[in-house]
Amino acid sequence: MNLSVNFLGDGLFEAIKEENSKLRPSFNYTDCHAQVFGSPDVYPTCSEKTLDINDYIPEQYSKFCAERDINNTVLIQPECYGTDNRCLLSAISILNNDCGEDAKFQAKGIARIKYDLEEKELEELTNAGVIGAKFVMGRGLNGLTWEEADKLAWRINDFGWQVELHMDGCDLHEAENVLKAWPGRMVLPHLGQFQRAITTQQRGFTTLARLIDRDKAWVKISAPYILSRNNDLDDPEVTAIIAALVKWAPERLVWGTNWPHIEKDGDATIDERLLELMHEWVPNETTRKLIMRDNPAILYSFTND
Repeated sequence: MNLSVNFLGDGLFEAIKEENSKLRPSFNYTDCHAQVFGSPDVYPTCSEKTLDINDYIPEQYSKFCAERDINNTVLIQPECYGTDNRCLLSAISILNNDCGEDAKFQAKGIARIKYDLEEKELEELTNAGVIGAKFVMGRGLNGLTWEEADKLAWRINDFGWQVELHMDGCDLHEAENVLKAWPGRMVLPHLGQFQRAITTQQRGFTTLARLIDRDKAWVKISAPYILSRNNDLDDPEVTAIIAALVKWAPERLVWGTNWPHIEKDGDATIDERLLELMHEWVPNETTRKLIMRDNPAILYSFTND
């Protein structure tokens, strides 16, 4: 398979961005949480859920980014592919080649790997643009044991990777001693994924605050509906979590679209509303730029302007 295929054709990405810039000012966002998919004939899924793959391919995501002033992205390995990262690597290559040699758009990836993956394979993933590993932890989940996670956290640190920690934030206090001993940084998606209790008045949240203070943890403002009891975009309980994090440590926050919103059946109408909500949650423009542009450059080592 030719990973350098230009889905959009010469110059179309830049043409879309130029037209969009006439409509609103840009400070070039970085989307720190998105997923893309590919043909099921090439990339079979381990999920029983049927997806309209044509809506979620790199071509569609590239257009999505161009229309919203997104210059960089961090692609997350979808659950439905397990530890088969071929689609992720293909998407990284496609998106990075879409703008040619100017490298005005950069894509990197978070893979899901087996804890005993060989060093050679880790090196190959690094060379292909992978910068972290997705650790799926929690009761009843088909993920890593804590013993496996501990070993893997040290192994991937040698390659400059970070941990993308997927677990219920309500349980963070139970794992604090393990987490604070890990080398490098870890990133918690979806506001820490607090499931059982959506409140700052819990041990899990105070543990998160301590991990942030130790410069161990970063948090993504993404997919607020995942925390919401009613799957809402603008849930007051979730808003309180966001407000506390923005007040506590805006320099340790990044932003992600969670495109294409698989958890909400690919609802294409919510993206503009989520951008509007970012202005409400973070009304100060300087702070928004910090979260949506400057922090990701530090966390993920993006090199473009």
